[in-house]
Amino acid sequence: YDLRTKLILLLGVNILIFLGNSILYESFLTLLCLIVIISNGYVKSAFKYILFFTFSVAAEIIIANLEIHFLVNLILFVVAIIRKFLPCIIVGKWILSSTSSSLAVATLQKMRLPKDALIMISVIFRCFPTIKDEWSHINMAMRTRGISFSFYNLVHRPVITIEYFFVPLFVSVIEIGDELSQSAIVRGLDAPAIKTSRHIIKMKIGDYMILTSLLAVICMVVSMRLWGYQL
Repeated sequence: YDLRTKLILLLGVNILIFLGNSILYESFLTLLCLIVIISNGYVKSAFKYILFFTFSVAAEIIIANLEIHFLVNLILFVVAIIRKFLPCIIVGKWILSSTSSSLAVATLQKMRLPKDALIMISVIFRCFPTIKDEWSHINMAMRTRGISFSFYNLVHRPVITIEYFFVPLFVSVIEIGDELSQSAIVRGLDAPAIKTSRHIIKMKIGDYMILTSLLAVICMVVSMRLWGYQL
C-alpha cells in the first residue's frame, strides 16, 4: 500500500475512535484495522492483537464487579485505555514496520513537504530500529550483571532499573538522533535539486479500495451519531 493511504488511514482511525465508546464499537474498529494488516501479510501480528483484545475484554468483564486491590484496578484501567487506542497502535506499528525510510522520504518528497519536515521524518524512521537494537544491547549487558528489565525490578528496584537501563538509552538516543540528522544532510536531503528515487510512488487499486472503505465507515458512523445512536 502507498504511504499516503497509510497516513490517511491512521488519521481516519484517530477520528473514529472518539466517535464511540462501547466494546462492540471498539471490536468493529479493531477488526477493520486487522483486516487491513492481514491483507498486507501481517497475520502473526494480527493474531497477537486479537489475543490482547480478547484478554482485556475478558479481564474487564470478570474483574469489574469485584472488590479488588487499587493497584489491580489501576492496571485494568491502563489496559482498557490501551484497548481503546488499539486501532491507532495497530495502524501506526504497521506503518513503521512496512515502510522503509527511503520509501517514506520519496513519498513525502512527492507530497512536497518542507525540507525541515523531511529531515525530521527521515530521522524518525531510521531512529526506531536503531533504538530497538540499542535497547537489546543494553538489556543483554545488564543481564550478564544479574539485572534484568522486568516488572518486578521496576517496582522493587526502580532507581537501579532507571539508572542502568533508561539513562544509557536516553544518552544513546540523543547521540543517534544527532548522527542520523548529520547523515541525512550529508546525503543531500535538503539540497535544492530535483531528486530521483528507485521507488515507484503510485496509488493502486488496493489503496483506492481502502480509502473508499474508510470514507464509507466514517460517513456511516457520523450518520448514526447524528441520528441519535449511541455507539
